[in-house]
Amino acid sequence: MAARKGPKSYVVWVGRQTGIFSTWDECSRQVKGYPKARYKSFPSREEAEAAFAKGPGSAAPAKRPKASGETGAGARAKTQGTANGATRPRQAAPARDEPGQRFDIEIYCDGACEPNPGDAGSGMAVYRQGSLAELWYGLHNPQGTNNTAELNAFHQALRVAEQEIARGASVRIHCDSTYTINAITKWAGGWKKRGWKKADGQAIKNPEIIQPTHALFERLKAKVAIAHVKGHAGVEGNELADRMAMYGADQQEREFTRYQGSHAVAEVLKLKRG
Repeated sequence: MAARKGPKSYVVWVGRQTGIFSTWDECSRQVKGYPKARYKSFPSREEAEAAFAKGPGSAAPAKRPKASGETGAGARAKTQGTANGATRPRQAAPARDEPGQRFDIEIYCDGACEPNPGDAGSGMAVYRQGSLAELWYGLHNPQGTNNTAELNAFHQALRVAEQEIARGASVRIHCDSTYTINAITKWAGGWKKRGWKKADGQAIKNPEIIQPTHALFERLKAKVAIAHVKGHAGVEGNELADRMAMYGADQQEREFTRYQGSHAVAEVLKLKRG
């Protein structure tokens, strides 16, 4: 007699709520109508838990992100896969635009705001030599916006980058906000020359964040690479930074605080809003 199969489990990596669900009805409520939802069924709970921890590409070994066209020391890049593959120590050097280049430190930063404007928070995930080392959250603003949350997160990532570069490490920052990347690495120079005004003479928005962030970037741009990463696409570091940003808003934490809970990816991604 054939062995009886157990009930399926459903993994949601990107949806209204992420996690592992025991029925299709529960899963469908998280993904139906949700933009770019990522989910899959598995024949057992154990397989589902393993796949959820690895991300959407768990059907095959996770691949390290590839970068091209990075900004700053390189130009901008789009990354895929996860950032927790093994890396080898290397001597620090100015970042270059080299496809597949590896860095000692990979920093993912993100912001969250719901509603927009409304409760905003920022988050960050730091990888050292390919392993998740630190998670950060906070900078709550009850009247923030998506843009202010993203800018604040990017500023914190640059601060960490400055410390790591001073120790001799090579650093790459991943950000999913094209507005933030362009504002700091491209537009701010012109705004500064015009007295922090746009070409039409209007004052820029968020100067209290953009000015110090641009000044910090100018000091580091020859030594730090800035990469654009697609948001909500299953990239581990980006998903973790996003969850930390939401957590910061939920906890109404005004300081940027190191997360002291479990760093197990599956556990962090289970953190819920509210």
